[in-house]
Amino acid sequence: MKVNLKNTFITGLFVLIPIIVTFWVVKTVLSAVNNLILPYIEELGVPVPHIPGLGILVTLSIIFLLGLLAQNYFGKRLLEYWDKFISKIPVVSSIYNATKQTMETLFSKKENFSKVALVRYPHKDTLAIGFVANELKICNEHYYIVFIPAAINPTSGFAIMVKKEDLILTDLTVEEATRTILSGGLVIKKQIKLLENQKTEEVKVIENGEKNAL
Repeated sequence: MKVNLKNTFITGLFVLIPIIVTFWVVKTVLSAVNNLILPYIEELGVPVPHIPGLGILVTLSIIFLLGLLAQNYFGKRLLEYWDKFISKIPVVSSIYNATKQTMETLFSKKENFSKVALVRYPHKDTLAIGFVANELKICNEHYYIVFIPAAINPTSGFAIMVKKEDLILTDLTVEEATRTILSGGLVIKKQIKLLENQKTEEVKVIENGEKNAL
């Protein structure tokens, strides 16, 4: 059997790279968790044995204990006092409340970022993939708050307000859009359809491929 060295090498590359990236991400996360609590315990003068994985075990134990505390009456009362105490500290209260609200939103039972849209960003001649995060009214005008993640690293990006009539809703799922962003545009759905009530000319641009918007 004749072996095509180039194709074989590329096939092996496609197998190896996802394994390496996954291993690196998992290793980085576990390393960060392992060093999350132990350094502070050592600063308090508490002797900590250097056992591999001890930091992860300690961190998970603390998270579990805090969860138990927050689920009973006395724990809830204690957390209420803590929230009141933090709310009286300038700057710190803003960071704490914003982080807490974000966590509550991310882990709520309702679906987050349920709509994927195209917005004219950073200028009117380009389109960017965005996730609809919320909606509000400003002077009786309907706006959407759209999160535009950065390619490759979707944890950073921009939150912008877009008028309802300027938002282009698509049939892309959150998962499909996330794959496109993570791949830097290399992985993308070949045909994107717009949802109902969109402008006819915009539908033609996307579906007929008259303009490579993405």
